[in-house]
Amino acid sequence: MWPLLYNFLFFPLIRILAYLFSFRNTKIRESLNGKRGLWKRLESHLLKRDMTGKLIWFHVPSAGEFLQAQPLLELFLNNDYDCVVTYNSVSAEKWIHKSKINAKKEPLFLDYIPFDTKRSIRRWIQTVKPSVLVFVKFDLWPNLIWQTSKANIPIYLISATLHAKTKRYSSAIGRSLYGDLYSRFKLILTVTEDDKRRFLETNAGLNVEAFGDTRFDSVISRRDKQIPPDFPAYVQKKRVFIVGSCWPPDEKCIFPVLKEALAKYPDLMLIIAPHEPTSEHLKDSEDFFKDEKLVRLSALNANSKVEFNVVLVDSVGVLSSIYKVGDFAYVGGGFTTGVHNVMEPCAFGLPVFFGPFHYNSPEALQLVSDQLAFPVNNSEDFKPGLERLLSNPDKARQLGQKARQFIESQAGASEKCFQIISREINEN
Repeated sequence: MWPLLYNFLFFPLIRILAYLFSFRNTKIRESLNGKRGLWKRLESHLLKRDMTGKLIWFHVPSAGEFLQAQPLLELFLNNDYDCVVTYNSVSAEKWIHKSKINAKKEPLFLDYIPFDTKRSIRRWIQTVKPSVLVFVKFDLWPNLIWQTSKANIPIYLISATLHAKTKRYSSAIGRSLYGDLYSRFKLILTVTEDDKRRFLETNAGLNVEAFGDTRFDSVISRRDKQIPPDFPAYVQKKRVFIVGSCWPPDEKCIFPVLKEALAKYPDLMLIIAPHEPTSEHLKDSEDFFKDEKLVRLSALNANSKVEFNVVLVDSVGVLSSIYKVGDFAYVGGGFTTGVHNVMEPCAFGLPVFFGPFHYNSPEALQLVSDQLAFPVNNSEDFKPGLERLLSNPDKARQLGQKARQFIESQAGASEKCFQIISREINEN
């Protein structure tokens, strides 16, 4: 039933809507344009392939999932496997092609995946001839799975999550479709035991193991290589509160409290990094902190003479390095679709706040359970929590170090995934 519904109803509708929305949505338009010339690029890159070797095909939807896949990708490359990486979004394209892959060889191909039609996926499989397909987290395209399974190519899902509120689990239709897709996987490696239980509830016959999250390996590896922007030397004498990946609802909650804290604690400095630093969003932050000494990051360097106590980050791709100069952090997203990456500030030893919607993040839930991170529902929640840390620097440092230790204790999932998948490949 599902292949018929998907191929004759759902996917044609998805494709039509994508083209319609592309007239107004820049990201969708750029992603569709990115698929043009895909086959010619693929055939050109595969000329370098030794067809007698094994090829690992990674599919990641966006930049975050690529970071999860990167430690495992590098293990395969360093062990002389050929690798291909496909993605769906323009954000993945921009991030992946500027990322440094620390391996003795490069992936053969990093590019968009073709449209999810039976014909395109069959052509892709016949051209690439992968030994195995590895998905990351949850981005599953039905024809990609059905046709890969039909070609008897083992499929793995790593760092898999299935939280209780997702339609893939909570709705009867979602459980039916995804239960069918999950049944085609050789092995599903989940982040937590709760994820494992929910996968089995969609289909009791699945091969599922709780293995941890490869993102911990990625975050730790990148942390040790981060070089923050050039701030003037006196920033080192400040206590720095970083607002990372924030949205307007986050700012409505925390900005008034932070403004009061600036007045009370002269050694406090804010670094604000909007999730999308559009001109309008930046101006809203500048208007709110108009009475403070505010400067944009692009105007700063190590020799800057201007005094400031608020820095507004007006570019993307630098937040993870900025956490290196921080003492505390608020991670955005918890008032909208779900909290963003809490691992990065914790890996640097920062105590972390975030909004109420953090069920999408197993590590956030665990940090809260261990009283190492602090969810807030409104300004009234945030104010006493921030005051406790600002008034007790030693306590704040202790909490941050415990959060860092938690992140480091979770490392190793990539190596375990590599051992399982490489063994499967070499036995066949």
